Amino acid sequence: MHHVPRLFHAISSKLGVYLSVETHHVVIIANPRAGGGRARDVAIAAQNTLSTSGCDVTLHLPTTREQLHKVTAQVCQTRPTIVLACGGDGTVHDVLQFTIESNTALGIIPCGTGNDIARSLGLPGKTNQKFFQKLAYSIHHHDFESIDASQITVEGKQQWSLGVISAGLDSDVNERANRMTHFRGTTRYILALLAELRVFPLHNYTVTIDSTKRTGSAILIAIGNGGQYGGGMNICPQADMTDGMLDITWVDPAPRRTVLRLFPLIYSGRHVNSPLVHTYRGSEISIESPDSMIYADGERIGPTPALIQVVPKVARVLLFREQMSRRNSFHRPRESRS
Repeated sequence: MHHVPRLFHAISSKLGVYLSVETHHVVIIANPRAGGGRARDVAIAAQNTLSTSGCDVTLHLPTTREQLHKVTAQVCQTRPTIVLACGGDGTVHDVLQFTIESNTALGIIPCGTGNDIARSLGLPGKTNQKFFQKLAYSIHHHDFESIDASQITVEGKQQWSLGVISAGLDSDVNERANRMTHFRGTTRYILALLAELRVFPLHNYTVTIDSTKRTGSAILIAIGNGGQYGGGMNICPQADMTDGMLDITWVDPAPRRTVLRLFPLIYSGRHVNSPLVHTYRGSEISIESPDSMIYADGERIGPTPALIQVVPKVARVLLFREQMSRRNSFHRPRESRS
């Protein structure tokens, strides 16, 4: 019997995947409309590779958000090895609500318009055969990591978020972008941004960060567990999903021309060097504004007031082995600007 593991490793090297004596129950929940309809084919390809590797794979293709919620809740009750969310940040956000509550491991197959949560976790952006093989390998090796999540309370209801929570211009842009049907990803976000800048509404905020209160007008306020949103905009460049803190970016009011010059810098994170941008860190943040909407992971949460609290290491996620190594060895210096 001691030759069995050696045999499986030999077969693994031939197939480019990892075969295990242990059977893992893997559930894929895919949004078939994500990525312009590409998610369906991606999910089927992932299912085929994972099945070949020895996983017991079930694929669900819910056609409505309500159906996705129902299916995910039922799936998590069966205690699978892992639930894979196949789609964009919205799909990950919806699946997360149930995996956290059931302590089920969450994996991401990124094929949406933004994929910012996957990018913040350092996952590869291309969902090709190599990606699926790494996915199988990581599942068989139990490459799970516990990371932080934000708990948002709005109108007495709680939701979880892995990425960026926003209010102000970004929420207004999201409202408009979600109504657009002819463009995807960064292009859709930028077009919606340009349209909103013609109106350019400002909101007055009272924000409390760990009992320290700040009031005033802002173009936008972003609270990051992860650092990116809007299809690669690095709005909270020092955010770390494992440090037990949230990063806050506050952008002061400015003329439209100045804002247009500032926004391209967000992709590299250099916007934080602008005197218009203030950064803070905290574990509990409340936002109050008479006319502002809260978004999280690109999804509409509801109107302020909102309470946002970081819960350390509450979410179990699947990472590829090289991503885990980078996260463990990479340290970023911290600073707070006001």
